[in-house]
Amino acid sequence: MISIIIPLFNEEENAKRYPQTLFPMVEPILKQYNETAEYVLVDDGSRDTTLAVLNTLKATYQNVVVAPHGINKGLGVAIRTGLSHSHGDLVVMLDADLTYRPQDIAKLLAAYRDTGADCISGSPYMEKEHTSEISSPFRIFISKSSSFLYRKLLRDDLTCVSGIFRLYKKEALDSLTLESNNYEIFAEIIAKLILNGKDVREIGVKLHTRVYGESKLNVKKEVINNLRILCKIFKSRYLGRKWN
Repeated sequence: MISIIIPLFNEEENAKRYPQTLFPMVEPILKQYNETAEYVLVDDGSRDTTLAVLNTLKATYQNVVVAPHGINKGLGVAIRTGLSHSHGDLVVMLDADLTYRPQDIAKLLAAYRDTGADCISGSPYMEKEHTSEISSPFRIFISKSSSFLYRKLLRDDLTCVSGIFRLYKKEALDSLTLESNNYEIFAEIIAKLILNGKDVREIGVKLHTRVYGESKLNVKKEVINNLRILCKIFKSRYLGRKWN
């Protein structure tokens, strides 16, 4: 079974469209690969009607699991909550606004079936011409710069370390002690997998622009958080400090 984890914070407009934009897109992929799925929807203390929408979905679809936070705790905490509520042997993570398209789960599964890797990571920067609709030069610069630093410290050729869209073996995630509370959790996960000798592969996918709602990303805050992760990688790689 595949556990599809989606963290949500004030995403009512996106969540109420999942019967059209999410579930029908995933179903044929499950049939193609003879898989089943559960949707683990984590409400991170939304102040709009997101939780009510999720509870309606849960009442309608038997494979929907809702995990609510009473208050907003951060994306990293929401991901950890989603993992604690997951029952599949594979885990796929998606953003609430589906800027990484659910249809591309087929690409993750195909790569996993071909390689058996512990993690298949989707990157919009893998191709020669990047396949992202994000037009902000600053955001692209920050993303590519951080990926460059991660590559140097991890001695790996990944082009995107901060993206949510990945497939994991659940047992590989269960071997990690995750501590990040915000967006940097995805860099923490990929770094710890590599440092622990896990097989991480990357495929090209397209990142689309958000249609409904607003991004919760605080660029300045995440730059600082990622610098902390980079320092921990350096200490683990070169100073022998255990970090797993």
